[in-house]
Amino acid sequence: MKNAVLGILAAAILAGGFVYFWSRRQPAPIEVGVPIYPGSQTDTDSFAARLSPRDRARLVKAVTYRTDDPPAKVINFYKEQLKEKTEVLQTSRHGIPSAVFRTQVDGRPKIIVITSNEDTQKTEITISTIAPPK
Repeated sequence: MKNAVLGILAAAILAGGFVYFWSRRQPAPIEVGVPIYPGSQTDTDSFAARLSPRDRARLVKAVTYRTDDPPAKVINFYKEQLKEKTEVLQTSRHGIPSAVFRTQVDGRPKIIVITSNEDTQKTEITISTIAPPK
């Protein structure tokens, strides 16, 4: 009896650990259909990370990824990946480039904003879905 109880307890702990780590996985990028910059990370402890994939697609309209790579490298990545499917507005502040990409995926407008966060010294990539005009 004691071994059975210990076995059930061990199985429950393992299952709980699996559920915890599965739920902490990196959230899907609101199914925007644009490439995610390699190695970039998003906050896995965010509100969006705790939503089901269906609710995330319905409620979350933007997600921000961060990378240690310089903004120019990230901008070049998106220029290459999105090529002729996008409009790009590129600027610079104090010599640090930033860019806004407007593209369409499955007929839905998408915006990718690449900026440098001066506080964290990381490049931020915000991917968002925008509502079509009514």
